[in-house]
Amino acid sequence: MALFNYATKEITIKIVYYGPGLSGKTTNLQYLHSILAPDTKGKLLSLATEADRTLFFDFLPLELGKLRDFSIRFQLYTVPGQVRYNATRKLVLRGADAIVFVADSQREMREQNIESLKNMWENLIENNINPDDTPLIFQYNKRDIPNILSIDELNKDLNENNKYKYTESIAINGTGVEDTFKLINKTVLKGIAERHKIKMKSKEEIVGADSAEISEMEPEEELVDANIAESSVEGISTEVPIMDSLRYESYETEQPTYEIPAIKEAPTITVVEDKIDMPREIIVKEIREVPFIPQEKLDMVINGINDISQTLKELKNAASKIHVEIKELIKEQRDANIVLRNIRDNFETVKTKKSWFRFS
Repeated sequence: MALFNYATKEITIKIVYYGPGLSGKTTNLQYLHSILAPDTKGKLLSLATEADRTLFFDFLPLELGKLRDFSIRFQLYTVPGQVRYNATRKLVLRGADAIVFVADSQREMREQNIESLKNMWENLIENNINPDDTPLIFQYNKRDIPNILSIDELNKDLNENNKYKYTESIAINGTGVEDTFKLINKTVLKGIAERHKIKMKSKEEIVGADSAEISEMEPEEELVDANIAESSVEGISTEVPIMDSLRYESYETEQPTYEIPAIKEAPTITVVEDKIDMPREIIVKEIREVPFIPQEKLDMVINGINDISQTLKELKNAASKIHVEIKELIKEQRDANIVLRNIRDNFETVKTKKSWFRFS
């Protein structure tokens, strides 16, 4: 659900890019961040792990206008694709208003796509997010390489009966990245308008309305200043540029009603993941480490401390047992010394008695 901040007069919309490792999630965010106007976007932040990263940036499109008195701010996140970082993925997914599932079109990534989608459903439910109320689209990435799955095969595995919208992309050069963002952006804005019963009107209607009347309108009559994302809410179509290079085309979006799909089991495939080389022109240079420790790393440290504590306890118990055994050995040695002393004394007695018989 979108966050309404009455202090800053902003509506914050969180969009999460989900998918398996190296599917192109990071590339999507890097490309989008590189084409946005500098005065509308925040810095591209990175939470680095051993083999993957969580990226984040937000932007406030100045051209978008307002929903009544509220500006619209977008927050874009990626999640780490590796299974061992599931705690981080679950944390990033919390509070998501929309999801872009970035699937890797390579045939050998089929199993990873299915596993990641299943994991996404589970994390949504654990975060108390109803999948039926969360806009979702699929982006089938890496369509330029050989040995890829067809769109029909991808839909059969991930998007049965074409319940969700999907796009094709080559994120490494930006192809389809903007189209994907337009589609999810438009879908989530329309959902917010319908959920909060905000009536969207055209620019001409807004200009003709008296400002005093606008401020006294009920929620059902709230207006959008100047520009709002193109939508067909209540039969009224409006137009908005999210950024200079992102222009919406006329596109009818339906809010789907669905059950959580059953994820098909794919054959076990040995996967070799190749590192994606980003072209110089779209590499984002403005990346810095966030000055706080991720929850997952804190958990790892705590678990490590607990393991060390447990090991120390075991060593202490072992040392105590060894100490007891040493005491027992010392006691046995003393007893043996006593026995040896007695034997020696007896031997000396025998020698003495033997000498008596010799003299006689």
